[in-house]
Amino acid sequence: MKRLTLVIFCLSTVCQALSAQAVSTARVMADIEMNEFVWAVGYGETVEEADNDAMNTLATRAVNLTSTDRHTLTVRNTNQDNYTDDKFQRNMLAISNMYLEDVRREILPTLNRKDKAIRVLRYVTVEDWEARHDALKAKIEEYIESGKYASMVEDKIRYYTWAHVLIQTYPDTADPITVDSVPAKQWLYSQLREALDDIEITIIATEEDKSNRNYPYKLFLDFTYKGDPVSYLKFGFFDGGGYVENESVKDGRAVIMVKHLEPEIGIDIDCLSKDLARQIEPTVALLIENKQYASSFEEGHKNVSTDTKAAKPKKNVNTTSLKVTSAVNQQLARNNSEYAPLSSQVQSTQTFEAIMNDIASSISDPSNKNIVHHFTAEGWSQYQRIVANGAPMLARTPEYKFILHDTLTICQSIPVKLSFPGNHSFVEDVVFRVNNRTNKVESVAYKLSAKTEHSIMGMRWDDAARLTLITFLEDYRSAYCLKNLDYINKVFADDAYIITGRILKVSTRKFSDSPEAINGTTAVYERKSKQQYISDLRKSFISKEFINLRFEECNVAKGYGEKEGIYAVQVNQLYYSNNYADNGILTLAVDMRKTTDPLVRVRVWQQARDVTYKAEDMIERTVAVENEL
Repeated sequence: MKRLTLVIFCLSTVCQALSAQAVSTARVMADIEMNEFVWAVGYGETVEEADNDAMNTLATRAVNLTSTDRHTLTVRNTNQDNYTDDKFQRNMLAISNMYLEDVRREILPTLNRKDKAIRVLRYVTVEDWEARHDALKAKIEEYIESGKYASMVEDKIRYYTWAHVLIQTYPDTADPITVDSVPAKQWLYSQLREALDDIEITIIATEEDKSNRNYPYKLFLDFTYKGDPVSYLKFGFFDGGGYVENESVKDGRAVIMVKHLEPEIGIDIDCLSKDLARQIEPTVALLIENKQYASSFEEGHKNVSTDTKAAKPKKNVNTTSLKVTSAVNQQLARNNSEYAPLSSQVQSTQTFEAIMNDIASSISDPSNKNIVHHFTAEGWSQYQRIVANGAPMLARTPEYKFILHDTLTICQSIPVKLSFPGNHSFVEDVVFRVNNRTNKVESVAYKLSAKTEHSIMGMRWDDAARLTLITFLEDYRSAYCLKNLDYINKVFADDAYIITGRILKVSTRKFSDSPEAINGTTAVYERKSKQQYISDLRKSFISKEFINLRFEECNVAKGYGEKEGIYAVQVNQLYYSNNYADNGILTLAVDMRKTTDPLVRVRVWQQARDVTYKAEDMIERTVAVENEL
């Protein structure tokens, strides 16, 4: 009897739910004037087709609502044949997604037995629709504020550009957005022009390689912003055969190849950051497919003179002299002055120069010389990973610097350009650490950016502490770029406190172990064990053709007394790959009390910097991890 009662109760509950659904559906579809709901019905052979058709129709109505009163909305025919332009549909759906989060869906019964088409109802309340104006305004204002306080010009341009794209869809009838009493659209355009005008691109040297029949000319470029080297920037250009996208700048320097040496070459600064937008602002990514939203960024195009006293023929790997006077070279030289006392400790550099020249020659011509005898087994393994990654070519003539660090001499550096499928390229400086007794390379890594290095070298620590931290960060960054799971598994403590993040909107609460709704949106931080983290990384690495990791805006701290040997680092990390990109704050706490075996005890990723959670605080957290934080 109890079982029968339970079945009756369940059936009654289902009937009530179905009845409520029918009432809700009928109520929505009876609202022809759109007084209470904005809705559309879609048709298709599958639920997915019908759902897309409904969303496309709803998107079109949503766009009308941005410029017309809802009571005078013209209801369009929901027949999917009226929407055949895929690009139009994508753009409409993009704007729809901006305004219509959490749109409700109902699958409707067919009209009759002969009609096999599936029907889907999509709807949102007018109150929810109107609330999207506030959400859009908040997002635009968030990007404007982020742009104002961005320390790097590439971030400033991206934030202002995305705000400018979004403001194109902001209804004129809504609460107007102003900045310093100036209409936001006008203010953003002015700020973008000013930032782009302050970026100067100079071709400081050219090189001709007659053996390269396709692209014989190599151009060496400097990028500066108000006279300082640009940390990181993406750009495109026409190489004489086709348009090349996703070229990148590192520390104000870039190198490109062209078919012909024309008097000028056009460089297009990537203002839109489409690849990053696809990951963290997909609505922007879809909107900028339509030129009407991106037409105001032509100022990113710069014509650059190639006249550098003509191209110098290439004779061997070290013929191109880039020791010319340039703003980038002068600034980098000033940054390197902090290394001078350490470099002076290297009594004789001839041996190290010979090693570096041999390696540089082998990069230019892999069949040129057998260099394995310059490496230990571990060093050779690391080097093989680097030369197997991105088909490296020499980016410019190396300018070596040798730094004494304990039993090693750090050899900086050989600049290489890495190229990947999809016209993605990066410039990296490769660092070699040579054992002073055996004169063999023990380890190889990608060098940090000049700004990050400068931040650490500027600390009032002893030389060993500064170089130890720089070496660790180089190894850590290189391990992710080269997908070296063995190193990552080794460097993380078994009890490491690991927080990964996937954020739909920044939460005011940090390091939450579970999803939390903030203002109707979701911020997700997940705590993982080392085993989970490594397992997830393994899956992620398999799906990626390349990974590029950039560290900027470095904030560091170290422990003293009983905490001597514990370091904390907080960096602005740009993670970029062929199928994923993000920009956030990475915080690490590293225990180097056993210097031969550094251990990451805390690793936290955040979407935005938390000023209440500084690197200094991580020292205490590192100790706490050992006591089951």
